[in-house]
Amino acid sequence: MINNIIYLLPVICVVLGGMVALAAEPFLDNENKHKVLPWVSAFFIALGAATLYYAKTEMLLNLYAMDPVRRVLCMAILLCALLGISGLQWTLGREKFKGGEAYGLMMLATSGAMLMTQAIDYVALFIAMELTSFPIYALVGLRRKDVNANEGVFKYFVSGAIFSAIFLYGVSLIYGATGSTHFCGNLLDGRRVIYDVGTLFVVAGLFFKAGAAPMHFWVADVYTGASVAVTGFMAAVVKVGALAALGTVWLGLLVTRSGSEAVWNLAEKVTIMNPSFPLFYVIIVVAILSMAIGAFSGLAQKSVRRIMAFSAVMNAGFIVIGLLLPNYYDNGEIQMGPMFYFLVTYAIASAGALTGIAYMSGKEDHKENLEDLQGAGRRRPFVALGVAVCLASLAGLPPVAGFLAKFTLFTEAFNAGLGWLAAVGFGLSLVAAVYYLRIAYVLFAPKKDDGEVKCCCGEGKCCGKFEATYVYLLRFAVAAAAIALLVISIYPSLALIG
Repeated sequence: MINNIIYLLPVICVVLGGMVALAAEPFLDNENKHKVLPWVSAFFIALGAATLYYAKTEMLLNLYAMDPVRRVLCMAILLCALLGISGLQWTLGREKFKGGEAYGLMMLATSGAMLMTQAIDYVALFIAMELTSFPIYALVGLRRKDVNANEGVFKYFVSGAIFSAIFLYGVSLIYGATGSTHFCGNLLDGRRVIYDVGTLFVVAGLFFKAGAAPMHFWVADVYTGASVAVTGFMAAVVKVGALAALGTVWLGLLVTRSGSEAVWNLAEKVTIMNPSFPLFYVIIVVAILSMAIGAFSGLAQKSVRRIMAFSAVMNAGFIVIGLLLPNYYDNGEIQMGPMFYFLVTYAIASAGALTGIAYMSGKEDHKENLEDLQGAGRRRPFVALGVAVCLASLAGLPPVAGFLAKFTLFTEAFNAGLGWLAAVGFGLSLVAAVYYLRIAYVLFAPKKDDGEVKCCCGEGKCCGKFEATYVYLLRFAVAAAAIALLVISIYPSLALIG
């Protein structure tokens, strides 16, 4: 039992970090909260990353599992959490926010996302989803006097509650059809229809969490209502948890429908007997809708948060293609290594880009529109360079990891007889590259007016003391994200499993 719990140490470290941050918050004055608590959170994130080395490939009580793919996903979640904490420190410190509970909430949401990647039981997954969601609701609504924040948190909370109920109802149907809440159950006689309806509800709930079309309606408004730092955290950490869970559920439902042997190791290649073609077409429709809506809707946006919101929708479409690889349609073969490699590169790049934008977006993120950001990279070149690397990865430009991720995914799709889908995805990725590169261009373009440049605190002159106090962690995190994208491009075996 003790040996099995070792692989939960990363989650335990993150939870402890969140509890320490929440417990210490009342004893610190308002100024020191944003100087101390982010570093406390960063320490526990680093501790959690270190303990991943000891995580073994095995199960715990048939509820959670660890394998090489999940280890990489958890490492990506921790890096994105560090980016979120650093962006939050800059944002809250700049606004002289009186509370420090946001750091503890972000740590708890991180632990929930890590548990989502490891869950192999529907009840365990539901608890992890709620542990992720409830802190996010509070983080989206941190700015209580902001109309956009109030609208965003209301929409997210109501729609999240509805889809949580839909997910849970689907779990109840699956339990009635199999007599188990495990992902890989055994169908009881005459209950296939009940099981199919249950899986439809469960998958719909996970599509909502991932922001995939047609369950994407909340994404743009919620991303706009949240601070840029929280938006980066949501776009990365929540999406990794949701899509990792979707991959595990996908394997489980295919195994259950076909009566094959139970599978929980995401690093293994699996062959499904009698693959389901209706499920194949569901994934195709979701992929095409997500890619098309995300690519074309993003072109019309001026707000970076809304651009990245539709980027999240589009990339969800790219990622779900990986559920059908290397050849699900012809012989039922599934190996989701390319899917998870794409997910890791997207999460790191998205979190890194938005954290850097948070650094340049002004007080209360009023200057996160493209026009207001013009020339911001010239004033803060170090962070802007890291943002440019992240945007290049999102656009799929070499030599950053995003290029290899898209190349691998589209090549595998072509080899699987889905050449037309790969062509559609490639064409839409070119469309989306326009708005990624537009952000990068704006950052380094000459500023239109030559008036006085106000500093981040909005007081008219550069506040060097403020910048020195809150910027170190952010600079380190953005640089780490940019370096990580270059490293896993040069050494893809570090993240491309299978």
